[in-house]
Amino acid sequence: MATKPSFIAAVILIAGCVIGLTDESVLGESVVGSGDKIVKTACVQCHRIEGKPAARRTKQAPDLIWAGNKYRSEWLISWLQNPEFKHYPVGYDFRPERKKRHLVLPADQAKAVAEFLATRKDARIKEGAMKPGTPEQLQRGQQLYREHGCQNCHFTPATTAKGYTGGTSSTSFIKLYERLNADWVYRFNQNPNDFEPDSGAYIPKPPLPDNDIYAITAYMMTFK
Repeated sequence: MATKPSFIAAVILIAGCVIGLTDESVLGESVVGSGDKIVKTACVQCHRIEGKPAARRTKQAPDLIWAGNKYRSEWLISWLQNPEFKHYPVGYDFRPERKKRHLVLPADQAKAVAEFLATRKDARIKEGAMKPGTPEQLQRGQQLYREHGCQNCHFTPATTAKGYTGGTSSTSFIKLYERLNADWVYRFNQNPNDFEPDSGAYIPKPPLPDNDIYAITAYMMTFK
């Protein structure tokens, strides 16, 4: 595989999902309806659903521009009804206004929103690019993940009393397999700045070859 700009540990925004809607009163009777109506009336108060990639510091919440590539629909429907899981242990960033609880949707609205978001796709993300890793790839991915200290910034599943280890400065990787599509994770890992300019992600020097990025992604997709 060809060498591309890459990053390893600080996949700062790959797992951050629809975080930002905080007031259940946002969804009045005029908003209830099709998924696109709900998203374009309520969700866009915090999330962007179109436009060019923008730096995290300029946004209120993660982009949904490529949500159809990124999120697993089954998980998203469930999470929108019970958004207890924290994608960012300390919030989208350190500003207090970004630490509020996400809006809760009833089942029918959650399904409608997920169906609409599934249509938001980016041609740069090739579906079917990632396959389950071979034993050799998984071993290599685990080695690289640890060598580059990914767990220093990200909650990472582990055989500890809490069930995980790691830092809180970036997004959690707990239940990564349930939440995100592998093709999205792989493409983001190749160059996070394509989706989050000035992301602050750790980028090895020299950049890793693509086969190593593939191995790391395959290993990350075992996180349950």
